Amino acid sequence: MIDLELTPKIKEWLDTEPSKRDIMAGAEILLRITRNRILYTNIVRNPSAYAGALEYHLNKIYMQRLQDITHRQVRSMMTEVESIAKARGLANGNAVNTRSEFQRGKRADHDDLPTDVQQLYVENADIMRRMRDLHTQLRMITPENSTCPDSDRYPLAKHLIELDGRYRDNWNKYDHYVKGSPLATVVPVVDPRTESKNAAKLCNLLLGKYVRTEDDALAERIREAYGKIHSPSDNLRSKMRAAGLM
Repeated sequence: MIDLELTPKIKEWLDTEPSKRDIMAGAEILLRITRNRILYTNIVRNPSAYAGALEYHLNKIYMQRLQDITHRQVRSMMTEVESIAKARGLANGNAVNTRSEFQRGKRADHDDLPTDVQQLYVENADIMRRMRDLHTQLRMITPENSTCPDSDRYPLAKHLIELDGRYRDNWNKYDHYVKGSPLATVVPVVDPRTESKNAAKLCNLLLGKYVRTEDDALAERIREAYGKIHSPSDNLRSKMRAAGLM
C-alpha cells in the first residue's frame, strides 16, 4: 500500500517549482521508501545543501517505478495479444488466405446489404492484415535487437488490441444487421465471457492510472468494472487490495 500511496506524492513533489518545494516533506517520503535515516538526518540538518541530492534520489525512484508500471502493463498487454493472435490465427496467414469468403464470415446476402454494412466486411479484411503485420513486428522485438523492448512493444500491442476491438465490433454489427433498418440501430450482442474480459481489461487500465493519481471518481469506476468480472484473477485481486479498493 505504501508503494502505491507514495508514487503520486513523489510526482507531485517533483512537479513543484524547486523554490517552493517542501524539503522536509520530500525527506519524509525518501525515508519511508529507503529507510536511510542517515541521509534523512543530513537533509533535515542542512536542507539547502542536500536539496539537489533529494531531487536526484526521488527522481531516480520515480523513474524506476514508471518503468515497473510500464513493464507490468506491457506484460499484461502481451498476454492479451497472444490470446488475440491465437483466436484470430495471426501467426498462420496461409491457412487464413486459403479459406473462402463465406468461411471467413461473409453473409449469403452480402451483395443485397447497404454499402455501409458491406464496408464493415471489407474493413475487417484490412484490419486483419494490419493486425497480422503488428503481430509479426511484436514477435521480432527481442532484448538482442532492442535496447528497451517494453517501450518498443507498448505502442504496437496497444494498436493491435484497439484494432481487435474494432474488428469484433464490425463483425457484431455485420452479423446482426437486419435488412431494411439503419446500421446505427444495430444493438451489438456481447456475450457474458466477453463482457467479463472487457471489464477485467478496463479494471487493469484504470488501476494503472489510479496508481499515479488517486481519485474518488476513478476508484468508483474501478469498483464498478471489477464487479462485472466473473472470476477475477489472483493478480487482479492483489492489485485491488494493494490499492485499498477491496
